[in-house]
Amino acid sequence: MNGMDSVLALNYLSVALALLIAVVAALGKRTSNIIRVLAWLSILSFAVASGILLLKTIDGPVEYYNGLIVHDKFTAFLLLGISLTGALALIGAGKDPLIWESSPGYYSLLPLVLFGSFIITGVTDTLTLIAAWLLVSVINYVFIALPPDKESRGAAVRYIMIGAVATLFLLVWLTGNSVVASAQGLQGLQISPLTLDKISGLTIAAFIAALGFKIGVVPFHWWVPSVYGKAEGRVVALVAGVTKLAFIGVLARVVYLASGGSLGGLTLVKYPFATPAAAKNIALVLGVLAVASMFYGNIAAVATRDMKIMLSYSAIAQVGYILAALSAVAYFAGSNEKLAYYAMAAVAVQAVAYGLAKAPLFTLTGVAERIERLKGLMSRDSISAVSVGILLMSLLGLPPMLGFWGKILMFYAVAGFSIILVIISFINTTISAAFYIRMARDIMATDVETDVVVPGDMRLSLLTGALLIVFFGFIAPIVFSIA
Repeated sequence: MNGMDSVLALNYLSVALALLIAVVAALGKRTSNIIRVLAWLSILSFAVASGILLLKTIDGPVEYYNGLIVHDKFTAFLLLGISLTGALALIGAGKDPLIWESSPGYYSLLPLVLFGSFIITGVTDTLTLIAAWLLVSVINYVFIALPPDKESRGAAVRYIMIGAVATLFLLVWLTGNSVVASAQGLQGLQISPLTLDKISGLTIAAFIAALGFKIGVVPFHWWVPSVYGKAEGRVVALVAGVTKLAFIGVLARVVYLASGGSLGGLTLVKYPFATPAAAKNIALVLGVLAVASMFYGNIAAVATRDMKIMLSYSAIAQVGYILAALSAVAYFAGSNEKLAYYAMAAVAVQAVAYGLAKAPLFTLTGVAERIERLKGLMSRDSISAVSVGILLMSLLGLPPMLGFWGKILMFYAVAGFSIILVIISFINTTISAAFYIRMARDIMATDVETDVVVPGDMRLSLLTGALLIVFFGFIAPIVFSIA
């Protein structure tokens, strides 16, 4: 079996194990340990597949299903980050999902989200994208509703409504692309180049709006605090980590191709008007959205002491940094492939650093929603306290954590596009220090001791996330120099 076949085989194994979990659960309550083992085998299978895929893409893009799915180094690295983020969420969840009324939904649906991520990040066909979009979206709606509390159910309803709006924008994108393709491929359909140019602009704007809702970009952000901030932290860890990375992946690829980039001669959509002028317009739009998201998310996070709400607003700001790098991708995609490469690397590293930090932190909100409750955690649980501090400092962008390299790559790539955007990003990083350092200071305090007891599963999730971020932070310069 060659390496390419092994990637698909391991992905299929992951899905098969997910389906087997539902069968095993029907046998009785004494199967709880088997269910968790199967879930871990499924995650491990997907992680190994992602690692093999990353090695395969070193020599160039890899095709699956006759070119319907194409992965490159960017998407392969994201998939590896997605698998690790999913593992952190699974560690933090522990055995509690087994006693929910929805058991074993948490364990059986997680592998399906991973498989959906494999499809959606590498898709090259619009109809396949729609199918993968619906698969991942519907599973996420169910995820938010899995816990038995009323707030999670209410958050799920709000999330479904936002998802419906996002899907409508995606259908506008699909319709616009169909019109452009028909005008180019059918004789007798008379549409002027200027009109087609406007339609192409509308389609990419609709796609940015659709993904803006999915990943929480200003002005499509208003659902984030009422979903992330209200749902149970252990399901938010998955939705805000795994799924967001998948949607960032497809957004980055469409922006890159629509701005004139190429992927081994293959394109997700045929963009006949992917001119330098169009690329600059896309870069400008993404830059404006990045600035709005950074300022809004960071300022709003400073003003709250609710940990889940703070992490929710912080997620908006983090997406702003990713959009800043993505604006550089659009600007350089068709003109300077080297800088476009750096910008794509910045998107990937920043996104993975975000996922590895956010998943354990959202999991922690399951025992303490207010930051004040964690004050003095160092005195009671030094491992958890230090781990939280490392995760926060990575989000802030301090060395040697992985988040530092994401910021460095972002600053470097964006500098060639807009010095003003670099300065704004740096200012927002300074603003974010106010709440990241404040929270770290409270947790590290030794003059008081909190009454919060961090369960062993959550502690392991925090510790593993911190170790991964430090490990990747140390090897990042070596990998960059080789690449």
